[in-house]
Amino acid sequence: MSDPAIHHNQPHGLRQLFSWRNGVAWGMLAFTLLVQVVVWQSLRTNEDRAARQQFQMLGEKVTEAIRKRLRDHEQILLGGAGLFDAVENVSREQWRTYVERLLLPDRYPGIQGVGFSQAIPHAERDAHVARMRAQGYPDYDIHPPGQRELYTSIVYLEPFLRRNLAAFGYDMYSEPTRRRAMQRAARLGETSITGKVTLLQETHGKVQAGVLLYVPVYRPNAPLTTPEQRMQALIGFVYSPYRVEDLMRGILRAADLPLALHIYASPGEEPEHLLYASREAPEPGSAGFSQLQQLDLYGQTWTLRMDSRREFDERFHSNEALVFGLGLGLSLLVFFLTSSLALRHSRAQALANEMTRHIRQSKHDLRLSEERLSLALKGSNDGLWDLDLEAGSMFVSPRAWEMLGYRPNELTCDLKLWERLTVAEDLAQQKARLAQTMLSNVDHFTTELRLQHKHGHVVPVLLRGHIQRDPQDMAQRISGTLMDLTERKRVEQMKNDFVSTVSHELRTPLTSISGALGLIVGGALGSAPPTMQQMLEIAYRNSLRLGHLINDLLDMEKIAAGKMSFELREHSLGDLLEESLASNQALCEQHGVRCTLEHPTDVLVWVDGLRLQQVLGNFLSNAVKFTPEGGEIRLHSSLRGTKVRISVTDQGPGIPEAFRSRVFEKFAQADASDSRQKSGTGLGLAITKELIERMGGAVGFDCVPGQGTTFWCELPIQIPPAESDCRDGQPRILVVEDEPDTGRLLHMMLREGGYGVERVQSLHQAREKLAASHYEAMTLDLHLPDGSGMQLIDELRDQPAMQDLPIVVISAAHQFEQAQFPAGIVWLHKPITNAQLLVAVEQARDNIRQARSKPR
Repeated sequence: MSDPAIHHNQPHGLRQLFSWRNGVAWGMLAFTLLVQVVVWQSLRTNEDRAARQQFQMLGEKVTEAIRKRLRDHEQILLGGAGLFDAVENVSREQWRTYVERLLLPDRYPGIQGVGFSQAIPHAERDAHVARMRAQGYPDYDIHPPGQRELYTSIVYLEPFLRRNLAAFGYDMYSEPTRRRAMQRAARLGETSITGKVTLLQETHGKVQAGVLLYVPVYRPNAPLTTPEQRMQALIGFVYSPYRVEDLMRGILRAADLPLALHIYASPGEEPEHLLYASREAPEPGSAGFSQLQQLDLYGQTWTLRMDSRREFDERFHSNEALVFGLGLGLSLLVFFLTSSLALRHSRAQALANEMTRHIRQSKHDLRLSEERLSLALKGSNDGLWDLDLEAGSMFVSPRAWEMLGYRPNELTCDLKLWERLTVAEDLAQQKARLAQTMLSNVDHFTTELRLQHKHGHVVPVLLRGHIQRDPQDMAQRISGTLMDLTERKRVEQMKNDFVSTVSHELRTPLTSISGALGLIVGGALGSAPPTMQQMLEIAYRNSLRLGHLINDLLDMEKIAAGKMSFELREHSLGDLLEESLASNQALCEQHGVRCTLEHPTDVLVWVDGLRLQQVLGNFLSNAVKFTPEGGEIRLHSSLRGTKVRISVTDQGPGIPEAFRSRVFEKFAQADASDSRQKSGTGLGLAITKELIERMGGAVGFDCVPGQGTTFWCELPIQIPPAESDCRDGQPRILVVEDEPDTGRLLHMMLREGGYGVERVQSLHQAREKLAASHYEAMTLDLHLPDGSGMQLIDELRDQPAMQDLPIVVISAAHQFEQAQFPAGIVWLHKPITNAQLLVAVEQARDNIRQARSKPR
């Protein structure tokens, strides 16, 4: 909420802005605006000069490009004339070879071809036509027809295809524009170019203006001093025809010039002599810059008109608005800065008052916040703690010290404090759990610890924490609370003891009752009346149901107390599934349903066989319960990457939408009414979830209402125990890594480094290998299917024979986890390179050698 005093002063400050005391600021504004106008005008003048120079350079560039290209084409024609000078009778094949070697389409785009037009006196016309027809051109004739003293028939023109075929046999001397250029070339012995013509090659498509370039060819050793002698010695012309638009496109294609070009084959801009016009040319008079240039070329004068395009004009004045805006902004900035200095006293006083008010308010809010936090901690009776991982320090509140019987700061507060206070037998497990939390992406965590009281007894506590991470998701600070669970644990123990006692006390008489009823129902004591037999069967079924309930209660009590033991080892999944099908077949037959097994590929799994049978029994009994008589239950498995999914599909009505989120909760029933049709304790699926998760798997279900339900569990696949690649004389290394791709990569890196490698994927397999063989070193992953790598390190350091085994830990964990391991272990952060791995192995071996050499 803003201060009313500030709003009250605002009109007064606005009046001061226009007061005479602020005259200096207004003077500075006028001066800076005047300077801005001068600078802007100077900048515009300089930009106009630079634009004019740039435009002139572009025009010269265009003119020079046209002149150079035509000179290059002249050299081509002169080379062709040289060929006729060197060879008495140039054949058509020799001419084709010469032109092909020029690579015209690639080096000189725009040229239509290179040809030879033979000079034929009237008396030799018929003989010439006969010779050409004898060469394989029966339709050849000189065209256009007519009686002329001299014919110049085109006999060679390469490439001799497409448009150029129309010019074969054409007498160019018959057309006035061409004849003027040819006469000039022949009489002067110079290269000549025609004015604007229409080429015979314009057989299809858009008709373009054309020009032709001629070089005369004379008889060798003939006198060439006068024009008459040259005309007498003339044997023909080497020439090239050009479609001007194609020629200009070839010349200017790489320039991408921001100007429009018009070319006229005349000394002025005469429309009938227009050879070329750029596309999208500006309207006459609208261009910012224009110029005319005349180009003298081989007896012709070309006029080139160049106009700047809009993008060229805008290129030099695009920053005017920015400069004007910056200048205006600078002027206003100077004005307001000067005004601020002029009025600084009142502004500074108001600012000081405002800052004082904010400081007082902040202190008040901070005091209230600290009071609330203190009252909240007192009300909850919780302790407060804070770990600064970067500084390596730890803070513990007085209440937290009090829970453990210590005075505040009686012990050294560092990152190792929680280890010294944790019960010794729990330390390895808690380290692994903390490491897993640090590696995950969670920000909040909750866990239970057992801490050592100063007087020796154990204090159970609930630890809640929040992890602050940097942009790379590395933990920087961890803060949270500590709750004393002593009273809660005592109440839970009383409850568990009560459940355990009641369950065990019920089991003994229930066993006798179920056994006796089973004998009676089975007819061991003789037949009973039908009415009595029916009642006895009801009693027997319910006694079995009560037995299942007691078993489920005992299992839940074991899981809650952490007393559920697991004997994990490798099993063939196919054997387990067949065993489960056989053991539940009687239940299926009793309810009139079929059960089939679909197991396409057998794999190895790391499980407790009895517990997995309990899980499958829960799935199957649940499916039998909801599948109608005559229906079918499918027990099937499928591979999903590195995991296998075991599924049980029934043909029941499906799970209601509202109940799906509570399927795996304790005592959960889709129909929880007293009149429900299907019996059950509501504990089977909750126990199943706990058992599978304890064995490193996951559970779930898929359901479409009215089409049955599929309950499934996923377990990691065990790859055969070891991958060995050892040769005689090589130092042997054991790779302990459960991720297949990473394991294969480490295997390859170490093998290329000259080591013999064996690879395993679990703690159990690693223990077996270490007990049976000797290794020079070991690489170790921290997170394995059957435990933490920390457990294996502690075991090895407690065994005299294994104390000196070099170990390289390969992990993506934070340095906080690294600090938990004994000295002498080399740590590598993922990802790693081949060189890093080999250096780390040698470093670990050197550490062990140095430790051995020191006196003990």
